[in-house]
Amino acid sequence: MSIKNIITPTFFICLILPLLSFSETIKYDKVKLKRAEIELIEDRLLDVGIFIFDPNIPEDIEDNPLVFPEIRKAEARYIPYHLKNTLEESGFWGGVWVLPDNTKAMDLNVSGRIIKSNGYDVSIKIGVWDISGKQWLDKAYKARVGQSSYSKRRDLTQDPYQSLFNEIANDLQKIKSIYLSKELKRISEIGDLRFASDLIPSVFNDYLVQDNKTNIYKISRLPADDDPIMQRIGDVKERELLLLDTLNEYYAQLYREISIPYEEWRKSNRQNAINYEELKRSARKRQILGAVAILGGIMVDGDSNASGYAQQGLMIGGIQAVQSGFAKSSEAKIYKESMKEGGDSFDSEAEGLLIEVEGQTLRLTGNAQEMFLEWKRLLKQIYTEETGINLKEDSAQ
Repeated sequence: MSIKNIITPTFFICLILPLLSFSETIKYDKVKLKRAEIELIEDRLLDVGIFIFDPNIPEDIEDNPLVFPEIRKAEARYIPYHLKNTLEESGFWGGVWVLPDNTKAMDLNVSGRIIKSNGYDVSIKIGVWDISGKQWLDKAYKARVGQSSYSKRRDLTQDPYQSLFNEIANDLQKIKSIYLSKELKRISEIGDLRFASDLIPSVFNDYLVQDNKTNIYKISRLPADDDPIMQRIGDVKERELLLLDTLNEYYAQLYREISIPYEEWRKSNRQNAINYEELKRSARKRQILGAVAILGGIMVDGDSNASGYAQQGLMIGGIQAVQSGFAKSSEAKIYKESMKEGGDSFDSEAEGLLIEVEGQTLRLTGNAQEMFLEWKRLLKQIYTEETGINLKEDSAQ
């Protein structure tokens, strides 16, 4: 028996039915935040810095219909600030700041990269290192957001993506719980010495040893508790933290300003994202069915007029199904354009800041990163004037 004799209407029904009967059970993520039951002693606390996230805007933006640059840039600042709030709420950490640039003032540094965010599905890659150079975390977090997450009756302090933030915070707490108090204290001591070494390398480089293979720092010796240079450096560090407090007030203002429009965008975009994916699946399904029908038309025996009509009907129907699939793809593009309308005005820079240093009022201008770098330059200048140590010459040695 030839294969053409096997191709019957019943055969095609059996082949196509599984494609038509496909359904999906949707599971929405709900992760609760673990909170400290008692106030932790100082030795159990670490200061945390969260860098502005990588918005991950692809160069071929036209080939990524669900990525909107303006929204991604806003999310790159919004998400780190809400993660900061979540870590503070957990009660397991010391100070938590959003960082515009690198600093040695933190015990733990968190970086992030936005993989996907459309109000329905969110995916973020998180990396965490302590100041010794040891990696704590390198993980992609994903969550699917239910419609109830946008309800006005919910706890409004809980972001629609809260489950993802809670999972990150819980993972960090779980890792920290493994460390003894003396080990956490040693991380803070390494941080103090790295900050000092960054400021005056010729004096403090010998206090630390970096492993050539792992690049992890270890302490070779500690300065005396009453070391006057370390006390002055401690003052410099406090000034840097004060500036970070000021910059985080700016991030808080930006966070508050975009929180409502950003949530409304996610809420409306959620259904659009669902529709878009459904249309894409429908388009693929129609194209598959069309291809199967065309194949069936080719395989039908053409010896009789009846089989000829059957062949022609299958091929025409198949071509129409493929064309219908492409039409559905075009319809999905309409949803893409409607989603894009919500992302026009999120990108902004910080205004200039007035700060007082040693009785002088100074103005920092530019965006947050530029102001932070200018402030660090001023800190070194202040230290030079206070101690007589020329940090520029020292850094050149």
